[in-house]
Amino acid sequence: MAGSTSASRTPVRSGLVKGAYIPTFYSRAVTGPLMNKSVCYVCRNGQRPVVMLLMRRMTPAMRPLLKNIDRIVDGKRAYGLRTFGVLISEEPSDALPIVQTFAFNGKITMPLTVATEAVSAPSCQNVHGDAALTIVLYHKRRAVSSIALRADELDKQHIRDALKSVQNFANNVRW
Repeated sequence: MAGSTSASRTPVRSGLVKGAYIPTFYSRAVTGPLMNKSVCYVCRNGQRPVVMLLMRRMTPAMRPLLKNIDRIVDGKRAYGLRTFGVLISEEPSDALPIVQTFAFNGKITMPLTVATEAVSAPSCQNVHGDAALTIVLYHKRRAVSSIALRADELDKQHIRDALKSVQNFANNVRW
């Protein structure tokens, strides 16, 4: 619609609905202890509470969000909280240096991975094509909620709101 702003648009729905079972998938670890290996972080995290980030692009505007999610998760690690990020790409091999540079420059400590578009399929993580970022909060492999942002919504207010949801999730889950 011409002239519409992100404030007047319907929020994009991306990620699995509340209560849905989180399917497993493999991605190439770019950072973290399993760097350069094919890994399933859904499998590795098991029944723990998890903040999963599914990204279609990595922009400088996302750095504060990832840094703050790192901080929140580190504060609740004793309660089992974990996190990881996945850059979904049509050309995963081309995305590897982008993810590595992003993590290094932003001092991001969460494991970051790259996966093919297959991860975005409705039968897997159900990532909407318009969502630049989908944050899926899950526990015991069941979706608790998801937050989706379009590229033009990666601003301070939307990021602040997303972090508030992540913090509430972190404060209310127990391993």
